Amino acid sequence: MKTRTFIAILVLFLTEANALLGNNLNALLKTRKRKDFLGFNMPRMGNKWPYLKGAGWLSLQMPVKYTAYPTYGQVVGLRPLQLSFDYSFDDHFSIGAYLGRFQADIQDFYGSEFFRSSFRSNSGGIRLSLHFADLINSFVGTRINVRKWDFYSTAHMGWYTRNWAVGERYRGTRDFSNGSYSNIGIMMGVKYHPIQRLAVFAEGGIGPVSLFGFGITGKIIK
Repeated sequence: MKTRTFIAILVLFLTEANALLGNNLNALLKTRKRKDFLGFNMPRMGNKWPYLKGAGWLSLQMPVKYTAYPTYGQVVGLRPLQLSFDYSFDDHFSIGAYLGRFQADIQDFYGSEFFRSSFRSNSGGIRLSLHFADLINSFVGTRINVRKWDFYSTAHMGWYTRNWAVGERYRGTRDFSNGSYSNIGIMMGVKYHPIQRLAVFAEGGIGPVSLFGFGITGKIIK
């Protein structure tokens, strides 16, 4: 009888101790989990978070639904491409730059007459991104796998050029204006990581030269 009583008391003691330790441990982890950044409490991420401070990502993107490029005629040549680099100066924020190039011939008709024009464009600028998949988990209670999925927002400020080579006979038929133009905008995107250091992505919004884009990105630092 004494043995059973002792075992019952021991089990009760261990249960209460575990509950107390668990509460204290959870409170400690909760305290250490968060950090302050620009006045906001942000989760402190583990080593598997792809965008830890010090990480560098190189991305190649193909824009679609152009806002800066011609959308008429038939494009002959390479589609526009954009190369960007982003460096994480915080576990959630990164800063970087992008460069883009579009070079193609545009086939079109003037009435029933076929003609060809050449289009060349460069683009570039700076960008600031926020990665917030874990913030959705923290504040909404979802269970997004942050090792596989990334939700982000990117603000950009930059420029692009337009250079046409077209016969004078056809200049009044389309917008063949040349020059350099500034732009500013913001994009929302999602990335999928088949492995930790590589991801494919799609994004939409007011982009540097288009409304949508998709591409591939890889970690080259850290």
